[in-house]
Amino acid sequence: MPQIGTIDVRVIEEAQSRMLAFKKNELDLLEIEGDIVVQALDGDKLKPELAQQGVKLSRILEPSISYHYWNMQNPVVGGFAPEKIALRRAMAMAFSVENMINVLLKGDGAKLHMPVPPGIAGYSPAYKSSIPYSVKAANMLLDRYNYKIGADGWRKTPEGKPLVIELITGNTSRGQQQGEFWKKTLDSIHIQLTSKAMPFAEGIKLEKQCKTMFKSSAWIADYPDADNFMQLFYGKNVNVTNNACFKHPEFDRLYEQTQSMPPGPERDLLYRKMTRILEVNMPTLMLYSTYRNALTQPQIIGHKSHPILSSEWMYIDINTKK
Repeated sequence: MPQIGTIDVRVIEEAQSRMLAFKKNELDLLEIEGDIVVQALDGDKLKPELAQQGVKLSRILEPSISYHYWNMQNPVVGGFAPEKIALRRAMAMAFSVENMINVLLKGDGAKLHMPVPPGIAGYSPAYKSSIPYSVKAANMLLDRYNYKIGADGWRKTPEGKPLVIELITGNTSRGQQQGEFWKKTLDSIHIQLTSKAMPFAEGIKLEKQCKTMFKSSAWIADYPDADNFMQLFYGKNVNVTNNACFKHPEFDRLYEQTQSMPPGPERDLLYRKMTRILEVNMPTLMLYSTYRNALTQPQIIGHKSHPILSSEWMYIDINTKK
């Protein structure tokens, strides 16, 4: 096995700063996403100028999901009352996942229809989400459930109180872009949005305590099976991995039934039923799986992104003669 003496992990929050460090040869290995993807790739290929420098690209579709969730314990957006479900559904219907992929990810993502990503046992490629993208229908739904537009142009709750959605974002440029994207979305259905930026660890702490209202989250496979993703909405995992704080007896019953089933069509059917339960009750909006684009300097030997392992350091080597 290669024997690299030291692995130096640099925490550089801003993507542009990471890319600059890589171009200066201050980093040997860099994973790129968002705005900087277009600086390195033409479509799914490395730009000629980087290839000529000996830079190498490893690109795979991550076994991961990105999603937004509503805290089901929150008094404004949570609960199973029809008007609460209607509010969450209207927000989801007004949101274009395709636009988010094109604008924020520069096209570097694949839309998800279920909480199981491609390449994972339990994924159903023919499954389609029942949540349409329609701003008009979203407004009609809010009207139907008595979220009236006030004199100030913003909707109020059915009780006549101000309706304000608080979105938790990261304190990065990507987080700011996410907040701006959702503001435009909710403006289209006359719902006020406030964004609260905070460090990643602080946001994680709040969601584990069920103290957020509305937030994005993500999960990458620990093992290549749908169970690793469906457990994110299992009632007994509230305060652990169930960030939506979602508890639904039928979902939980089906989840527990899958625990004794081998992978196959019968278990896949239950996963599709569980996904429909999520769509009916709307604790979450599935977004996308991202591509993992890893750039390596010419001196790096043997790097290839692994779909499950989060690190390939033990398998790569460095040509110290370069």
